[in-house]
Amino acid sequence: MFEVKTGRILALYSKPGVDPNDFVSGLTQKQAEGILANPLNPLIDKTMYATYPPGSTIKPFAALAALDTHSITPRTTETCEHIHVEGKTKFKCEGFHGDIQLHDAIVRSCNIYFYKLGKRTGMDNMSALSADFGFGQRTGIGINSEVPGLMPTKAWYNQHYGGQWRLGFTLLAAIGQGNTKVTPLQLAMAYAALANGGTLYAPQVVRSLESPNPNALPGEPGKAEIDFPPRIRRKVVIPPDNLRFVLDALHGVVNDPEGTAYRERTAKVDVAGKTGTSQVSKIKDRPGIDPHTIWYFNRDHAWFAGFAPFDDPEVAVVVLVEHGGGGGHNAAPIAMRVLEDYFGKIKPSHDGLATSPGTGHKPAPAAMKQPSAVPAGGL
Repeated sequence: MFEVKTGRILALYSKPGVDPNDFVSGLTQKQAEGILANPLNPLIDKTMYATYPPGSTIKPFAALAALDTHSITPRTTETCEHIHVEGKTKFKCEGFHGDIQLHDAIVRSCNIYFYKLGKRTGMDNMSALSADFGFGQRTGIGINSEVPGLMPTKAWYNQHYGGQWRLGFTLLAAIGQGNTKVTPLQLAMAYAALANGGTLYAPQVVRSLESPNPNALPGEPGKAEIDFPPRIRRKVVIPPDNLRFVLDALHGVVNDPEGTAYRERTAKVDVAGKTGTSQVSKIKDRPGIDPHTIWYFNRDHAWFAGFAPFDDPEVAVVVLVEHGGGGGHNAAPIAMRVLEDYFGKIKPSHDGLATSPGTGHKPAPAAMKQPSAVPAGGL
């Protein structure tokens, strides 16, 4: 969880982990072997050192790229009949959405619409806009090890696939599959930038340092404090109408009865966001994995990325449940509980809590209308 207007980290959690106390007196050989052999990789901080296909959580950025390049308009209509055929390959959608426009394609997460959107927009245009939001780059958090992820381009595919470029690579990129890989940390920072109007921050762990002030005179503070201002990586230029359109669609994902997270919405906080279900490479056998648990490792990853409260976003949250299945059913409920606890227990005096979720469209977030002035920093 992150502060939308500063990039300051409020919480990072990676599971499973190891108890650091076990290392104090030294691990037994059996303990060490057990940790190293664990296929769930408990020694890795998965918030920043592991990458995953983002699935449909990438769709808002593909939509912005399409609108920015005038490849489509908000009223562009496509027809979803569950299957899209490109050459000899069939690309599937989870539903039969019929004639559908961009807003509902985001709300209902129609893959067919985004396959066609990707074909119109082109991989390089989608990759360029995604890079503006920090995908494919290290965030600069400065702790632990961090990987950059991958937002592939046509040149990347030509290089790594022996020049065998396929249009299908673009279609998969538009729905966050193929070779597209992100870290949960990158996704959270990108959604925070969406929520605040386009300011991409470097994640900040330390807000300030306090130390005793031995030279303090009577009546003066007994401690000295050094504040660290937020660090801005860049400001993404987004046409306001395009951003407002996408944010409204993200609100619909949670609050429209057709939205993929509608059943998991909370009445306590007005949330906007996007669910994602990312497919994994299927395995039949792998050393160190009990054959009886292969079904688990063949299950999709579950995502939810969003922010709250919608009208004046304060925090962004990303939940990834490895091999958790559908994002709407398995990741969204966790995100809603985190936001409920934050606004209900940590900041109970907040006055922007939801009173009637599911009531339709709301005004664009205030942060998008007029970004706050924040001291610039740099990487």
